[in-house]
Amino acid sequence: MKNSIVITGTPGVGKTTVARELAKTEGYRLIELNTIAKEVGALAGQDPDRGASIIDETKLKRELARVLKSEGAKFIVEGHYGEIVPPRFVERAVVIRLDPRILRMRLIERGYAQSKVDENVQAEILDSCLVNAVEVFGEGIVLEVDATGLDFPQLLMSVREAISGRGLPPGSVNWLTRLQKEGVLHEFLR
Repeated sequence: MKNSIVITGTPGVGKTTVARELAKTEGYRLIELNTIAKEVGALAGQDPDRGASIIDETKLKRELARVLKSEGAKFIVEGHYGEIVPPRFVERAVVIRLDPRILRMRLIERGYAQSKVDENVQAEILDSCLVNAVEVFGEGIVLEVDATGLDFPQLLMSVREAISGRGLPPGSVNWLTRLQKEGVLHEFLR
């Protein structure tokens, strides 16, 4: 039963705000992966080097499957590890992308440690969330949205279009090539 839309992307791209608005205005039930992982005890500890929680993937997948089996419900599942959602429930996966320069500024403004800023910006440049989504859900399910230069209403509209199948196919956003052509890639390699 495909009843879920996955909204994923690197931390700081706008996925949580978009997912909350879609749930509010479109009647989806919202699942925020970080929240449900805490609620169901699917945190296996802390990675001290990365300053991040370690997810018990088996437990979280089991809980997601239980929740997503709800008859008649449609879900928005939001999180930077959206590929954890069992594929049998996923109708569409939307990967929100953002220019790494803007992303870096947002993460710094949020107070992220420099190592986390670097890690997340490099993940965006290397298409980590996109690659993970395509590997799990397949190219036909995954679309990208480039949030660069969009205000919130425009971003929301672009995500709605992607949900309906009118988005950028995987590989359309290529920060590596763009930053290389602009001669600024070295700024992101530490």
